Amino acid sequence: MNNNEENTVFMEENDNGDEDYYHSEDEDNEEGGVNIRVEIEGDEEEDDDDDDEYVDENGDGEDDEDDDYYEDEPDDDDGAAIDIAQFLNAGVQPSRVHQLLALIQAFHGSAGYPVGYPSRRRPRTPSPPPEPDLERGNELLNSGEFGRVNSAYVPPRGNKRNVAGRLWMRELKPRSVNPLALGESILPSDPGKVVDEYEDSAYSGQYSEDGSLFATCDKDFKLRIYKTAGDKLICDRVIQGSPGRWTITDHNLSLDNHWLIYSSITPYVYLTRTAADAPKTHHQLDFSTGEGDGGLWSIRFSGDGREIVAGGRGRIYGKYFVYDIESRTVIHSVNAHTNDVNAVCFAEPTSSQVLFSGSDDRLVKVWDRRSMGTGANCSPSGVLVGHSEGITYVTSKGDNRYLASNGKDQKMLLWDLRKMYSGQDRKLPRIRDTGFDYRQGYYPGRRSYKVPGDCSVMTFQGHSVLKTLIRCHFSPVHSTGQRYLYTGSSDGKVYIYRLDGTLARTLDTCAAFQRYAKVDDPPSLIARDVSWHPYHPTIISSVGAWYTSHDVEGGIVQHSFTRNDGIESDQSEVSDTESRPTPPPRRRFRFAF
Repeated sequence: MNNNEENTVFMEENDNGDEDYYHSEDEDNEEGGVNIRVEIEGDEEEDDDDDDEYVDENGDGEDDEDDDYYEDEPDDDDGAAIDIAQFLNAGVQPSRVHQLLALIQAFHGSAGYPVGYPSRRRPRTPSPPPEPDLERGNELLNSGEFGRVNSAYVPPRGNKRNVAGRLWMRELKPRSVNPLALGESILPSDPGKVVDEYEDSAYSGQYSEDGSLFATCDKDFKLRIYKTAGDKLICDRVIQGSPGRWTITDHNLSLDNHWLIYSSITPYVYLTRTAADAPKTHHQLDFSTGEGDGGLWSIRFSGDGREIVAGGRGRIYGKYFVYDIESRTVIHSVNAHTNDVNAVCFAEPTSSQVLFSGSDDRLVKVWDRRSMGTGANCSPSGVLVGHSEGITYVTSKGDNRYLASNGKDQKMLLWDLRKMYSGQDRKLPRIRDTGFDYRQGYYPGRRSYKVPGDCSVMTFQGHSVLKTLIRCHFSPVHSTGQRYLYTGSSDGKVYIYRLDGTLARTLDTCAAFQRYAKVDDPPSLIARDVSWHPYHPTIISSVGAWYTSHDVEGGIVQHSFTRNDGIESDQSEVSDTESRPTPPPRRRFRFAF
């Protein structure tokens, strides 16, 4: 290791892939070098110098009382810190030695960034994703639940028309054709443009329900609210968030656009107003229940704005909470999963009765508050099995039937609630635990691997889900009929998929930053979150530079439809003679003078 690099590397025995949870915040180690602290469970001898080997995470030389609240505090009898020589001579298990060697030999980035356990195997070339199931995808397209069913006239494969040509063809079609057909085929495109540059990584960014606002949050605990004017964004307010731990993990706008909530790796959610002239008051909402509650990874408003659902971690179980804003109380606190709950959402925008949760235990669960019970008797209405690794995000189509999830197995899955397992089913398929840490730079598993008992209806592959909790969404209902699913990716691109699993388009955010900064070496950015305007063909991606050191740390990139860009065509095959419909006979107009 280079002594000039200032890093602190932590070995945590209880590593469950929590994003940034074990990261050191000391990015300016004055002495330099690498500090390695190894804990051996069951070691009955205590080291009298434990206090001398204390690692100061904040770099201020003072003990952090709050850190003991959020970190799992080891008991004095649990272990002792020993040096490397004692560790190797202690006769420990070979697996512990491999873990130590992996830490020493692991590639690490800029100061203060952690390193997970790399695999002991040599990294292999990622296997290509399998061919999509076109037949099943066409069944979904023709079901009528994802926009219009294909019209009588379908252009030939690969025949792209500009806007003027498409409008002309629409005029020649029969009147029965839905005018929405034009909007469904217009997709955002490259080249993108950098709308705003941040001093730190952007964690999430979403349009409001009506598209009039766009809100973002970043690792620097800043929230920004933009007003939309056509395809332009105007920064209306910059909010300095209340101090938390490591980053703002999530934020959400209320449906009326008056309120904004945000969370961190703490059991607190903060509520503030969005208007530029509103008071700068941050109302603290306490989600702690006295059961060792930790950080919150995902939060969402209910449709009426009276409740908040949140997903996070507890001392033992992954939990989700339902909080009543008016009474300032936690209505439900459910030990929902055996690992962290990374994502939660309501099934419908107008109802708060049914909600979904996704966890690092590789399961998506469906909860109906009207029948799930209380306390220890609380059980989900259904379980969705299909991911082989932890789940990073869950999003609902809004019809109380379909939802999608992103997973660390590099897959996005589409689910139908009619195919879920019962929540009382004790014979759920067993999913093997691979021990994969998604914070490392590659996925060693086979992308063609299918979990036994997979109940998903469609699989989307091609993007990568590494280093952070990357999000996915359905395309807007008003302009596309929700015929596409799109997601961010750790390679800095936005992937837009058709319902049949084929790739419709990719948008490159790194190239946009390269043009913006006019540099030859673009930063290694990650598109963590993406948002499609509800009415316009515009996508904004929230990007950041994870585990790298570069002048550009993050920002938002806008991709809009351009006039000269080709329009997405339907995939049905037709002959060349059918490519252009027969024009209707001209009408004869008679004028009376």
